[in-house]
Amino acid sequence: MSMYAPTQPRPTAPVPPDEIRMNARSPRPPWARTGGPCRRPSGRAYSSHRFRCAPGGALHAGAEPTGGNWTVRATAELSGTGLTASIDRALGCLRHNFRTVRGAAGWYHYLDDPSPGVTASAVGLFCFSVAGVRFERTPDVVAYLLSQQRASEDSTDGGWSVRTTNGFPIAEATSWVVRALSRPGTGVLGGAALARGAEWLRVNQNVDFGWGSYLGQPSRVFHTALNMLALQESGAGTDALAGAQRWLIDGQNARTPAWGPTPGAEPTMLHTSVALLALSRTPGALSANTMRQTAEWLLERIEPGIHVERSTTVEEYDVPYADGDIQAVFQNSLPHFAGPLALSAILSTGVVDPLQKKVFDSVNAIMDTQLEGGHWELPRSPMRPSVWALWPFVSALASARSAILSTPRAKAALLFPGCAIVQSEDVAQDLTRRLLIQNALFDWIRNRKAVLALWLVAAVTTGVPVALLLAGTFSVKDFLTALIFPVLLMAFQVIWDRRAARAGASG
Repeated sequence: MSMYAPTQPRPTAPVPPDEIRMNARSPRPPWARTGGPCRRPSGRAYSSHRFRCAPGGALHAGAEPTGGNWTVRATAELSGTGLTASIDRALGCLRHNFRTVRGAAGWYHYLDDPSPGVTASAVGLFCFSVAGVRFERTPDVVAYLLSQQRASEDSTDGGWSVRTTNGFPIAEATSWVVRALSRPGTGVLGGAALARGAEWLRVNQNVDFGWGSYLGQPSRVFHTALNMLALQESGAGTDALAGAQRWLIDGQNARTPAWGPTPGAEPTMLHTSVALLALSRTPGALSANTMRQTAEWLLERIEPGIHVERSTTVEEYDVPYADGDIQAVFQNSLPHFAGPLALSAILSTGVVDPLQKKVFDSVNAIMDTQLEGGHWELPRSPMRPSVWALWPFVSALASARSAILSTPRAKAALLFPGCAIVQSEDVAQDLTRRLLIQNALFDWIRNRKAVLALWLVAAVTTGVPVALLLAGTFSVKDFLTALIFPVLLMAFQVIWDRRAARAGASG
């Protein structure tokens, strides 16, 4: 039995096909207290695991006496094959909707739009990278992103714009491009552009150390956390990160270990999730206890199958910008999926045990609600696939696969909070002999050896006279005489069972 404590994603190394994972911080159930010699779990069914213990020790089932066999049913299950298939369908949706138009290569926010956009193209690349999958057209997308980078002599140099700001760079686009260019496989292609983009983020940090859409715009939690993630992943802007860290910590809600859209606002799952992700990657920014309290706050509010929270379904605010000599206003609407983002934060930080039923149920609910096209439903535009309805889910599924499963082809059966059986789906049996799995029938026979022996003797001593009677060798008188011994055995068995039942009740 291996003690399991969630940490950063484990490296891909050879692992045994089966393991029992127990989190050391999780309380053991009443039937799992060790008090003597005990064998490891045995049983054949994936969803029902049989535990056998020597008398006087090991497994207790509530008020039941020790010893004997106890069957433990899995409270939740997770399939690595199904999880990987869900990720592949999401990436297939991106591949299917990839566009190349007049030198532009990538995606737009609405995937059915034929003209690619900067932010959506960066988010699309991010999806492939976070899933650990190489996208064949990455060089084309990177080339398009580099061609859209702003070149000027002022503070706008190095940033990226969205289609509706007419070349005026904003953090909502720049941060995502910096994140995409920071991922493995793209940094070499856009190294110089990445440095300029990170510098744009640093230059456009507000004097209060937070970020808005650009320098001078009100600092917001989502922008600040997203820009922190971009700078952390790019390896630049350490001075800017120190100030942003203080801004985020100071902006935490005074009553709960959570954040709202702006400092002091009512906390939301969405803003708490991005803040936790950003701060957890800065060593020493939050104590382990604070991080755990924040992650538990999120876990309490996650509802499996409910991917959005009403207050953050769409985050709307005005972004004034200069369009030549005209001062224009862009009304930004950011669609958010707080549920999967909260799940990513919980699993990525590793401060809360992932071996919990709500976590398993949430991951399964994400897979169950995936649409046929590979995407998830965007609340305000349910009929149109969107890149914003892909990346939070791909990120959550990839985090779950890394935090819970040994390999992409593993499966996990949650026995109780903090303990799961994780095994390869390639093995012939659900549980192998290395876990000392024993067939329940053999257990039943082994525990009733004396009874079965008596019944076997009774069957033989009854069957032989019956055969002789039918053959005409025995008379009726001889046949009835031969039945005396089986009848005595049966009477002895009945008396024995009643005495054993009375002894168990008094004990």
